[in-house]
Amino acid sequence: MPHRFPLADHQSSSVGMLLLSLMAMLLLSPAGSVSGADGPPDQQHYRIETIAGNGRRGDTPAVAADATAVPVDLPFGVEYGPDGGLYITAIGSHRVLRLDPETGHLTSVAGTGRKGYTGDGGPATAASFNEPYEVRFDSRGNMLILDMQNHVLRRVDRTSGIIVTIAGDGVAGDEGDGGPAVAARLRYPHCLTLDTHDTIFVGDILNHRVRRIDANSGRIDTVVGNGLPGVPGEGTLAREQPLETPQGLAIHDGGLWLASYRRHRVWRMDLETGVIRCFAGTGQQGYSGDGGDPLQATFDGPRGMTISREGLLYLVEGENNVLRELNLRQNTIRTVAGVGPTQHVYAGDGVPATEAPLWQPHGVCVSRDGSLILSDTINHRVRKLVPASRGD
Repeated sequence: MPHRFPLADHQSSSVGMLLLSLMAMLLLSPAGSVSGADGPPDQQHYRIETIAGNGRRGDTPAVAADATAVPVDLPFGVEYGPDGGLYITAIGSHRVLRLDPETGHLTSVAGTGRKGYTGDGGPATAASFNEPYEVRFDSRGNMLILDMQNHVLRRVDRTSGIIVTIAGDGVAGDEGDGGPAVAARLRYPHCLTLDTHDTIFVGDILNHRVRRIDANSGRIDTVVGNGLPGVPGEGTLAREQPLETPQGLAIHDGGLWLASYRRHRVWRMDLETGVIRCFAGTGQQGYSGDGGDPLQATFDGPRGMTISREGLLYLVEGENNVLRELNLRQNTIRTVAGVGPTQHVYAGDGVPATEAPLWQPHGVCVSRDGSLILSDTINHRVRKLVPASRGD
């Protein structure tokens, strides 16, 4: 059985790490955001609410009038589509769901609710998946679904709704660079992002690589990682260096940003030169550094990420049970949601986001109105962080 990075490690934190995390929270200055205390006046604060999921496991109905009244089983990826809908991958029910922000209706748009790998060439609603992890959209509005346990990337045509596999042959492996992506082998691909030319970047997590798929030719190659687990050298060519468990990807301002779940760091690879440099994290496992230089911060299990147009990188930390904001212009870091590693069980909505426990969150995206969406995975909820005035 493969090692299940996202869901198993929350049970393995040692007592020592918990004590260190508690000490780190106590030592943070009032300007830190662990406790939701006051920070610099230009920092946005949020209140939290549930927008999908009733907190229970189970399959989601094909159509639900109230998204908060039905199960959303282990939500992972969250992403807004070109139609304004919020798309959610529910790995527990092997579906991709669409939430209508206006009506609150929740609809299954891909998957039957049964685990498998079937349906290519037919409607996505009749296809089966095995833990769809992330969903993204290309410039034409086609939906891309990373079908992790099937080791493939699939595409749903915006007009016809027909699904096909575009990368991976369904067998775990590490081969195919230089050839067609559909004939290549991936090993538990975990995350993806696209550039403005529809080039796809995939975090091939257990091959310790980031792989690139050309939008025109369909050719696949490696852009980060040499297949060996390790830490890339500072200022080196990323494709020649080791890497370990790339579990979050984003593109911003000419760079590919990636997080390593096992190495507790965030790097930036220059898309033109291929040179990689560390932006955040000491490499030590922990929860510290809010209010300071991201390079001096510690992380535990960084996962999904997204970057706003303003240059704010939002990073989900599954083991610390928080969402942190890295300001790429000011080189600062703070927590914007979650209480920390020792509190995780759902405790209600309508409170400041930094007072709301999260449990193994995975995905994050930014909405058009400035709110943030994250998947509170083991609490089986999708949560919205609504901008709040400092007096709220």
